[in-house]
Amino acid sequence: MDKPLKDILRLFQAEPSRTWSIVMTFFGDMVLPRGGSIGLPTLLSLFQAMDVGSGTVRTALSRLSADGWVERTRIGRNAYYCLSSRGMALSRDAEPRIYGTFSFKTQRKLRLAVASASVRSLVGDEAALVATRMREAGYTAFAPGAWLGVDDGTLPDGIFGLDVDGSQVAMQCLAAYFSLDDLARSYLRFEKIFSPLAKMCTDPAEQKGVFHQDGLSAVVARTLLIHEYRRIALRDPHLPEALMPSDWVGYRAQTLCATIYRALLPASEAWLTENGRGGDAGRLPAPTPAFYMRFQEVREAQSGDFV
Repeated sequence: MDKPLKDILRLFQAEPSRTWSIVMTFFGDMVLPRGGSIGLPTLLSLFQAMDVGSGTVRTALSRLSADGWVERTRIGRNAYYCLSSRGMALSRDAEPRIYGTFSFKTQRKLRLAVASASVRSLVGDEAALVATRMREAGYTAFAPGAWLGVDDGTLPDGIFGLDVDGSQVAMQCLAAYFSLDDLARSYLRFEKIFSPLAKMCTDPAEQKGVFHQDGLSAVVARTLLIHEYRRIALRDPHLPEALMPSDWVGYRAQTLCATIYRALLPASEAWLTENGRGGDAGRLPAPTPAFYMRFQEVREAQSGDFV
């Protein structure tokens, strides 16, 4: 494992344990496009390469299963895991915000989202799930039962959207509800952490390095890359370009993430094909066609930066 990846691993290991969250990232990024089910040995191999013990992984899976995010099946003595319908819905909703399938730096309408009376009456876990779904969709709460965001797709049941007047005054007023300072710091941290990895992935002098020889390291790097980027991108309201600073760091971070991601795909997918086992104990099926569209619009907008 080369130094840039070791440095990234050390940073993740220094933070409070988020094994369950990394499991969800791995499922959404690599397992869901390839049949949706993965055997426990494959998961253990991934986390062993991250220096995470099998007991910690099993505990994380038990927690996710108890909370209704993953489901376990057994075939003989082997255990296989997949996202539950709830977990799949959350992952599908998040995909456009992670992989840039929204229109890159385009002018999109702001939308006011309002909850129905039945949604406003929800409490506990049900209310928390609505809040999570709205946050994953890029909406920021500014009053009970009301959110502001960008018209990027379908809202959860019981939430109604109204397009906002696009006048300059209205846009400036709405922009005041979105704080970008913390988001910018997170994107800058992402750049600092992953820029050395980008150089190793794309520099011709480095291209015969570890990721072309060790597919498991490519899987680890890809998982940590998307895990960190996902945490930021899902907090980003993706406001229209007119409301953003001209040198907005989020655009650079997205391009950086896409650059590394595309460079890691061949080796990481080859490892999954060779080592991944699905619910029928066979090799994982090929990725769905939609998988190959990830970051496509970013690539088209910044084609000169990609390998």
